[in-house]
Amino acid sequence: MPHQILPKINYESVAQKISRFLKKEFKERNKSLAIVGVSGGVDSSLTAKLCEMAGLKLKKVFLPHGAASTEPDYSLKIDIASMVAEQVKKISEYAPLDKIDKGNIMARTRMIIQYALARQSNGLVVGTENLSEYYLGYFTSHGDQACDISPIAGLWKTQAIKMAEYLGLPTPEPSAGLWDGQTDEKELGFSYEEADPILYLYCVKKIKPETIIKDFGLSAKIVYKVVKQVDNTEYKREGVIKYD
Repeated sequence: MPHQILPKINYESVAQKISRFLKKEFKERNKSLAIVGVSGGVDSSLTAKLCEMAGLKLKKVFLPHGAASTEPDYSLKIDIASMVAEQVKKISEYAPLDKIDKGNIMARTRMIIQYALARQSNGLVVGTENLSEYYLGYFTSHGDQACDISPIAGLWKTQAIKMAEYLGLPTPEPSAGLWDGQTDEKELGFSYEEADPILYLYCVKKIKPETIIKDFGLSAKIVYKVVKQVDNTEYKREGVIKYD
């Protein structure tokens, strides 16, 4: 289980540390408003809460695609359905689009709106990506991964959930909400409880899959599935190409 392998953290201490970091960065960058895209999920709720703890002026922007089954606490709501439909219609004239393409357009449309709001209000777009999503490549490049500052990027998903619980926030089942019935676990094929210790050992400690299985008693099937996901999405984490 993650708590046996991941380093233990003091959630109160880490939450205070992140909030101090946010306060310092906004002051140094001379920005006055935190823009957080909220969905009702753990990561966005936690990010917004940490901004509040930092004493920042906060605009929680809810950007649903059509009717939403649940609505989070928000400052501004903009339905992106018509914007996405227009883009899908136009792009489809030149290339066939599947469900993933349309989901990516949704994610990028949300960031276009957030950046426009931030520029007009002397704000920063505050990201909601966690460390698990980063290593799994479970994000849309230039979409939900885009931000000016990323306060929970150092937390594994299971740690983000535990911190949210500590702060009294709801912790619904993780989902990107890009289509009906979507959940992270269904799409990835494993849970964050299963993935996080493997990600820590493989990506941070640089331990080979065979050794993870042998020394830590983790499921070979899940270990190889997680490692495959990491390796297959390495291109998303690469920087500028270097030529010899």
